[in-house]
Amino acid sequence: MTDAKERLISAAEHLFARHGVHRTQMNEINARAGQRNPSAVHYHFGSREGLLQAIIDRHSAGVDAERARRLDALGDEPGLGEVVAAILVPLTAELASESGRDYLRIVPQSLGTTAVAPPAITAAFTLAEKALSDLPQPLRSERLSGMFLAGSTLLAKRAADVDEGRTAGLDDETFIANLIAMATAMLSAPLPQLPG
Repeated sequence: MTDAKERLISAAEHLFARHGVHRTQMNEINARAGQRNPSAVHYHFGSREGLLQAIIDRHSAGVDAERARRLDALGDEPGLGEVVAAILVPLTAELASESGRDYLRIVPQSLGTTAVAPPAITAAFTLAEKALSDLPQPLRSERLSGMFLAGSTLLAKRAADVDEGRTAGLDDETFIANLIAMATAMLSAPLPQLPG
């Protein structure tokens, strides 16, 4: 990858995390990356979506490799909490760097907009579906997408809190354990009682 592309990715990552993927102007990214050509983003990535995908790609290979490692370590009949941990814990390693925290702040904004899901997340969701087989399919899908949106949003908030020194004394280990407990509870909640 060229130095110009790397600078554009880093600039966009920083700005997307703080101002939003769709509120950041391309000229702001070019300026932060030191690019004089106003078409630099379009030249290198084709579009805002192409640049967003490049940011996701920068981080997702490592996250998905760790997710695959965790899935391989699970037994034949993993508990729901173990599957949830395999889905979410690999993302928590991104809290350790500014670039990773920026990525975490972008993830909830990118859900449903990026291309193909990495293989290990697909495998993890398949395991979670199996663990929730007593629920009707529409509820399983709703809960899984809701759990991932909630988990990624909480991770985005944690990333912002770390950057701004607002962790309120909650250490990473406690935050992660609580995140897994809350996400697992979302999936395993009793069936709703419908009126009538």
